[in-house]
Amino acid sequence: MTAQSWGRYFRAAAYRLSWPVLVALKVGTASSTDGTSLSSRSLADATLVAWARNGDLAAASELLSRHQNLAFTAALRLLGERADAEDVAQEALVRAFTRISELQDDASFAPWLRRIAINLSLNALRRRGSLRFESLDAPKPGDESALRSDELIDHRQRTPEDETVTNMMREEIEGLVRRLPADQRAAVVLRDMYEFDMTEVAALQRCGISAAKMRVARGRAALRRLLKQGIPEEKAAEQ
Repeated sequence: MTAQSWGRYFRAAAYRLSWPVLVALKVGTASSTDGTSLSSRSLADATLVAWARNGDLAAASELLSRHQNLAFTAALRLLGERADAEDVAQEALVRAFTRISELQDDASFAPWLRRIAINLSLNALRRRGSLRFESLDAPKPGDESALRSDELIDHRQRTPEDETVTNMMREEIEGLVRRLPADQRAAVVLRDMYEFDMTEVAALQRCGISAAKMRVARGRAALRRLLKQGIPEEKAAEQ
């Protein structure tokens, strides 16, 4: 959606939801309340956030339009379905707009919005039953799927498979990640794509750290298998 489209959306929402502060705002042109044009992307996010906090709907619309793809990408990576991702992304944008006063003065808007989209996506997975709440701090006795202890080490040494990931087209990688089971997909996305530490990965998934490490390790192993399936045999033999 463009900045003007977001403006029209929030104006309609203002009347529908009886938000007095929004009803009073003028919408229709992509300019701030002081007449400054917002058509240029030269304005910093911090400036737009400050204006939005003061009731400038045009500034808020430009801010959301600028970062809507970020919210959608985060949701798509975690949910794996475009339709679901679109719904969550829009919910994340609306929530960011209505709670923009909660953004810390020294915090950046984009990571904050992404965190909202991530939380909403994980909540959606929980409602589906795709993420488990139990701790799973240690593999159950007799669990044949338990990984070796060395596979749970969260090291950052690059392997030939990692190099392959780097060299492949991003679209292919995104598609392969979406083929992982939901809990593994979420763990890999949080750890390897967004670089949350393991404590944060565990907290976001509401599981123990050992369980989070196991999900990351299993997801990486599954992704390596998928990658090898897509590599010509002669190249795979060289690795």
